[in-house]
Amino acid sequence: MAVQVSYPGVYIDEFAPGAPIQGVGTSTAAFLGPAKHGPLNEPTKITSWDAFKRTFGDEPLDGFYLWYAARGFFENGGLVCYITRVSNASHDELVLNDRSGGPAPTIRLWAREPGDLTTPIQVTVADAQAVTGAVLFRPTATVSSGAGTAVTTTNAADAVRFRPGDTITVNGVNTTQVSRSEGAVIRVTTPLAVNNGDTLRLTNLTAGDMTFRVANAAALRAGSVIRLTQNGTTENAIVKSVITEVLSAGETTYRVTLTDGLTNGYDLSGGADPISLESFEFNLTAIQGAVSTPYANLSMRPEHPNYYRTIINNDPAGLIYTAPVEPPNVTPAPDNRPAVIADQPLTGGVNDNPTALTPTDYSSALTRLEAIDDVNFIATPDSADLGVQLAVIAHCERMQDRFAIMDSRRGAPLFGTDSVEVQRTSLTTARGYAALYYPWLLTFPAVGTDPILVPPSGHIAGVYARTDNNRGVHKAPAGNEATLSGVLGVEQTMSDIDQGQLNLNDINVIRVFKPGGRPVVWGARTIASDRNWQYVNIRRLFLFLEESIEEGIRWAVFEPNNLQLWQKLKRTITEFLLRVWRDGALFGATPEEAFYVRIDEALNPFSDQALGRLNIEIGVRPTYPAEFIIVRIGIWPGSSEVSEG
Repeated sequence: MAVQVSYPGVYIDEFAPGAPIQGVGTSTAAFLGPAKHGPLNEPTKITSWDAFKRTFGDEPLDGFYLWYAARGFFENGGLVCYITRVSNASHDELVLNDRSGGPAPTIRLWAREPGDLTTPIQVTVADAQAVTGAVLFRPTATVSSGAGTAVTTTNAADAVRFRPGDTITVNGVNTTQVSRSEGAVIRVTTPLAVNNGDTLRLTNLTAGDMTFRVANAAALRAGSVIRLTQNGTTENAIVKSVITEVLSAGETTYRVTLTDGLTNGYDLSGGADPISLESFEFNLTAIQGAVSTPYANLSMRPEHPNYYRTIINNDPAGLIYTAPVEPPNVTPAPDNRPAVIADQPLTGGVNDNPTALTPTDYSSALTRLEAIDDVNFIATPDSADLGVQLAVIAHCERMQDRFAIMDSRRGAPLFGTDSVEVQRTSLTTARGYAALYYPWLLTFPAVGTDPILVPPSGHIAGVYARTDNNRGVHKAPAGNEATLSGVLGVEQTMSDIDQGQLNLNDINVIRVFKPGGRPVVWGARTIASDRNWQYVNIRRLFLFLEESIEEGIRWAVFEPNNLQLWQKLKRTITEFLLRVWRDGALFGATPEEAFYVRIDEALNPFSDQALGRLNIEIGVRPTYPAEFIIVRIGIWPGSSEVSEG
C-alpha cells in the first residue's frame, strides 16, 4: 500500500521482494516390501542402516529382499529413506467406550506385534485422580495502617501470601490489585482506603473469571480436567496453565488459569465453605502372560504431560499402541475417559503372509506414501509383478514429484520368452517416470558365507542419492562414478552387442567389464514412449525444477494479478534458474541461451485474468548425457587429429 502523507517530514515505506526459491531435495528414497518387524503399511523415516535394523529387524525375512535393498541403499551413499512394511496382517485390537453410558467409542488400542497372538493381551482400565484434597487458596491479613498504595499488615507472614496479580478487597467492599509485597507491606496498583483492624482477602470469583490460586495441588498440570465444588455448587473445567508460587519454606500455591471462564461464582471469604478441587485421570494396564505394563494418571488432553497416547506409544517396553477413534469422541470431559474395565482381551489379529501379498496391498501402501512430500524415488525390491510395477508408475505419474526404480525379474534371460525384453514391453510411462534395471546382483548374505542374488533397485537408489549429492540431479546416475559397493558380481554378464540390444529397448544394464572388476551402472534411460524424456537425469531434473518452483512461488496465490506481481515472479524464477545454470544443469554459454521466463499480456489476456489465472511460461535447455561418443580420426600429413561428435 502506498504511504499516506500529510505532514512535512520523513516517512518509512518497507518493501520486500518475492521470497527466493529454495531447491527441493532430490535424494530421498522410499522402499516398500515385507519385513520381519516394524509398523505395518506405515511409511517410517530411516536415516541409517542401524536405524533400519532396530526398527525392521537384524535379519531379512526369509526369501524376501527389502532388508538387502535398504543395506544396498546406505552402502552406496544413501542418507535418508522411508520404509513401508507392506503386509496383509492385522493386529489384535480393542476399542474402549467412554463413560457416557452409551456405546460411544473413545480410544483404540492395538497390539504392537501383528497377528493372532498365542498369548492374548489383556487390558484393565481404572479410575485415577492425580489431585485430591486440593482447595482454592483464601489468604487473609489484618491491616495495621495504610497510606496511598501501601498497606501495612500486622503480620509479615500474612502479607507474603498475597502475590502480584491478586485482586484483593477490604472488608469485602473496596478492591484493587496487588503489585508486590515487601515484608509486612502490601503494595497495590490503586490507592486503597483502609483502617486499623480491617481484613484483607482475595475478591470472590464470579462467572467468567479464569484465574485463581490453589493449595495442595502439586500434581496439577496444563490440560488437567478438574472439578470445583463449594456448598453444592459444582462445575468441570480444563486447566490452561499452572504457575508455581513459593510463598515460604513451608508453603507453596499454584496460580491456575482455565481455558474458559467459570460458569459459577465462588465465595473466597474465610467464613464460607472451602472450595475443593479434584482432577480426573485414568489408569491403564496391559498384560500379556507374565509381562505387565502399567500406565498411571493418564490424561485425555494432548497438552497434558501424561497424555495417554504419548505415554503409551513412547514406552519402549510397551505391548500396545493407541490412538483416538475416528471420528473423534465428542463427549465432554471428564466422561470422555475410557470406562472402567477389567482384563478385557485384544482380539481380531491375522498373521502376516508375505507370499500372498497382492498389487492391492502395495497400492494401499502407496496411498499412505502420498502424504510424504520429500520422497524422490521409489522401489519395490520384493515384487517385479506387473500389477505392482504399474501401480508404482501410476503413483509417480499422479504425484509428479517422484521417480520409480524398477527391478527386472530374477533369472530373466536377455531375449526370448519371459525375458527382460518381454518385461520391458509391458512397462511404459509416456513421460518417463520410471527406469528398469538388469540384472540382479550377487552380494554377501545376512547369515552364512555363500553369496546370494538380490534385486538391484536398493543399490541403484543409493547411486541416485550419491550422484545427486556429489554432482547434482542433472548428472546421469551412470558411468564410471556409478560403481556399486557391497556387490560381488552380477547374475548375468553380457557383451557390448547384448547390451546394445537392451539399451535401445531402454533397459539399463549393470556391467562388469573385466574379471574381478566392480559392477557399474552402464545405462541411464527411462521407459518413456516420448523421446523427450528418455534419460533419467532429464526426467528427474524437471521433477526438481517443477516442485521447487511450485513450492517457491506459492506465496503469490491470491496476490493482485498485476504487473508488479508479474515482475516479482519473473525475478524470483530467473534468480532460481540462474543458480541451476551455474550448477551446470542447463546448457548454454549465457543464461539467455540456457533458459527464459515469460510473463506478459499475450500469455495473460484480460479474459484469463478475469478467471483468476496467471500464466507463466518457462523454457529450459537441459544438459543431456553423452551416451554415445563418436571419435573420428584420419590421416593428416605430419600429425593426427581427434574430433568428438
